[in-house]
Amino acid sequence: MKELSLHLLDLVQNSVEAGAKDIYIEMKKDLINKKLMLRIKDNGKGIPPEMLEELKNPFFTTRKTRKVGLGIPLFWELIRNCDGSLEIKSEVGKGTEIIAEVPYHCIDLPPLGDLPGTILSIIATNPDLNFSFRFEKNGDVFDFSTIELKKELGEVPINSLEVISFLKKYLYEHLGGW
Repeated sequence: MKELSLHLLDLVQNSVEAGAKDIYIEMKKDLINKKLMLRIKDNGKGIPPEMLEELKNPFFTTRKTRKVGLGIPLFWELIRNCDGSLEIKSEVGKGTEIIAEVPYHCIDLPPLGDLPGTILSIIATNPDLNFSFRFEKNGDVFDFSTIELKKELGEVPINSLEVISFLKKYLYEHLGGW
């Protein structure tokens, strides 16, 4: 994948397919220590311990629609090529957590891409799920929760045109230069 935001989208889709109702996404960009950290935690069905190492194998998948699963293997290859680390923790029935850390100066690290657009897409296509986002860049923090937004909206759907239009403006204002 040519952008980190596309890897994020793919990893979140794994959480959605695992039946998660609550998904936490955190990114930290530490320009002083030149590191980028991505963390995704969900409350999906979890992964049995014997399958955890298999996740990095592109010829392993639990899907019935195709015989390969490239999302995590491609992400793992990117992290490995940048001398980063990838940790996957999971407990059956409780969920999964993925934590990746990579040196920000790595020549193989793709650009972040359209982070606000990716977040907007995640929210708009999964209106019934709860997302919490935390983006930190050298101490500046942007926190956002669809749970809080849904409370404010009341009966208005989070994926209504008016809300999506507002969210687009809001996310680009806060994450556009991220």
